[in-house]
Amino acid sequence: MARVDWLPQPRRRPGQEATRASRIPAPAAPVTTARVAPAHPAMPDAAPPEPRIATEAAAPAAELELRATTETAPPTHPPATEPEPRTPAARQTNAHAPATQPEPHTPSSRQAIAPALSVGPPAPRVPRPPAVAPPLPTLALPAPASRPATTDWWPPAVLVFAVALALALLLTPQAAEPRRVSGVASAQPTVQTTTPTAKPEPAALPDGVPVTETGGGTWHVVPGPPRDLGAGPKILTYTVEVEDGVDLRGFDHDVDAILADPRGWSGVTFRRVDDDPAVRISLTTPGTARRPDLCGFSIPYDSSCRLAREHRIVVNLARWLRGAHSYDGDLVGYRTYAINHEMGHALGFGHVGCPAPGAPAPVMMQQTFGLSNTYLADLNRAEPGAAGKVKPDGAVCRPNPWPR
Repeated sequence: MARVDWLPQPRRRPGQEATRASRIPAPAAPVTTARVAPAHPAMPDAAPPEPRIATEAAAPAAELELRATTETAPPTHPPATEPEPRTPAARQTNAHAPATQPEPHTPSSRQAIAPALSVGPPAPRVPRPPAVAPPLPTLALPAPASRPATTDWWPPAVLVFAVALALALLLTPQAAEPRRVSGVASAQPTVQTTTPTAKPEPAALPDGVPVTETGGGTWHVVPGPPRDLGAGPKILTYTVEVEDGVDLRGFDHDVDAILADPRGWSGVTFRRVDDDPAVRISLTTPGTARRPDLCGFSIPYDSSCRLAREHRIVVNLARWLRGAHSYDGDLVGYRTYAINHEMGHALGFGHVGCPAPGAPAPVMMQQTFGLSNTYLADLNRAEPGAAGKVKPDGAVCRPNPWPR
């Protein structure tokens, strides 16, 4: 059975029905609206229901009769109306359709509508839409976490392999040469080579303060108060002289102190004078002392000497300032030895050797050149008249500056 869709109309007050009914304009051409119910979502394979076709067609006279009949009937509750068509075409058609009063649910109105339903051409059949299965619901899944590239496995593998290889090398005993791990500095035993220091020549001049190499070749007397040094019966006069060009003060005081010491030569009284001395104690530069008419240089080392014909004791300035290796830096001891040794020559004593190993060296031993008899015997071969005075017996003495 065809269903007639009613359009709701506003409720009218009594007494206005006839007037408004007479002013209702004649409807335009009949409008046919077709509504197709969608397929049932739960049953995609079932045949869709038959489309419901609402036909709205009526002649002007029949509609006027219908409206007159419905307006005179007592008002009742209007039936439920269909919702607005969902298609754009239907919405446009209904927008231009005239508003109609809903039919009351009475027997008379149903009889009046019956002729109107049969009026007009039959409505065209709407083709059945094909049965299309509804799309399956899509489940929104969280995006999978980014997976590491397939090539990221090899760095850890290489590291594990390297660690395993290192452990295997460390734990494997080897009887051969100790292995050396690349990249690790192996500790090598440090060998300290000590270059042996050459022992200085005993007769050589030690290093020390600067020395004036050559003076004027002449000497001047350092004046001093006349006094007797010692208590011996024999009197020996002396003067103190310094080579011209040498600026050294205090030399005369040192000489006086050495001769006055009771450990010095006994049986002699030393008397200092300014002229006509028995002995001239002269401080001389090394260059002047090497002259052939003075000490000479037959033994190639600087030394002091005594000239008998001139009654002069030549005290070498270089030795006075630097000493000798045999005294090992004892400059005061060496100066005492030098004055006592040369004064011994003035008293008539000559060179002697070491009496016994480890004994104090005699003051007349050549301690400026060394303390070994063998060494001194070898040096004396170079000086005429000195060979054979010291026996090369290997005895070595200790330094000693005093005659007794």
